Amino acid sequence: MSEEQKPVAQPNAEAEKDVQNVLAELKGENEVPANGAEKKETEDAEEARIVEAAAKLGEKSEKAEEQKTTQESRNDNRGREGRFNRRNNAKFDPSTQQVTDDPVEIRKQVEFYFSDSNLPMDKFLFSKVGGSANRSVPLELLHSFKRMRRFQPFSAVVEALKSSETLELTDNDTSVRRKTPLPETVSQTHDHNVVKVFEDQAMSRSIYAKGFGDEEPTTQLDIEAFFAPYGPVNAIRLRRAYDKTFKGSVFVEFESEEKQKAFLALDPKPQWKGQDLLIKSKKDYCDEKVRDIEAGRVKPSGSRGRGGFQRGRGRGRGGNRGRDNRDWRERRAADQKNGFNDKKSEPKEERSEVQKDARGVPIVQSTAESGQKRAAEDEANGDHPAKKVDAKE
Repeated sequence: MSEEQKPVAQPNAEAEKDVQNVLAELKGENEVPANGAEKKETEDAEEARIVEAAAKLGEKSEKAEEQKTTQESRNDNRGREGRFNRRNNAKFDPSTQQVTDDPVEIRKQVEFYFSDSNLPMDKFLFSKVGGSANRSVPLELLHSFKRMRRFQPFSAVVEALKSSETLELTDNDTSVRRKTPLPETVSQTHDHNVVKVFEDQAMSRSIYAKGFGDEEPTTQLDIEAFFAPYGPVNAIRLRRAYDKTFKGSVFVEFESEEKQKAFLALDPKPQWKGQDLLIKSKKDYCDEKVRDIEAGRVKPSGSRGRGGFQRGRGRGRGGNRGRDNRDWRERRAADQKNGFNDKKSEPKEERSEVQKDARGVPIVQSTAESGQKRAAEDEANGDHPAKKVDAKE
């Protein structure tokens, strides 16, 4: 191309560039609806991702719970010589509830999880919050809880919590925490003494009721509906035996002492499926248990509670002689010297002198003199702390 032609080509190139710019603008305008649709698809994809992540978290927590229950069952079988089989006999099935996006129901459930009536007793959630540290908990984790999965879509959970009076969203609306932390006296690790404090605070507004029969998949929900007209109710705890079998009794914590007294004063008392219930204040129930224990009519559950067997009870009949902390070589040498007879290596117990009467005849003491046999309790395992079915279920 000659030098004279170059100035002519330059204007043509600029004109072509202008045309391309105009076409690009027109194309961009035409693509606005497409971009809107793409944005909607992106939001739907994110929603699906969150729901899938919540489902995976739920499956993971369920698997971990099953493994924990299996291990505890093995430990119990070893510690109790196989007398008990600690299977999970809880039958509660929250999947029977309908899917909903009701903001009132969502707030009610999540606010319960973080309430003084549940959080101190919920070891898992307490560990996430860190007690008075008041750490935020991811909404995805909460949405994986069994009783939370019916709240769909996930965005409905976020929107519902924006207007909560007791909770606040954090981390760009992906986590939640209490507006008012637990007292500073509450440590960051779960402590039974802390649980006791909160239980004692709720004692005056709580009742005990018995007579609900065997558990069905909807029993928890049915009992909640049963007490709803007499509320507001802070918490309902189904009482369970060590194998999580429902005892047929519950502890109900009302919102106030006035509500509790009003319920106890009802005449006639409300019936469960046409059957009378045994109803009393929780304080009266606990006081009666204490008197029964002191009188020897029932065994205190704390004596050999879950995992409560003392360590080092011994391998033989010696029972409570403690753990042998000697080096294995030293123990082997001692065993060889004693002919592998553990009894010879243990100190002999001094035999108490046999008491005799004036004629020199040994006196045989009757067990009736030192106390009658304790009667079997009407509820398995005594006054074992109630297990909250709804903690993460």
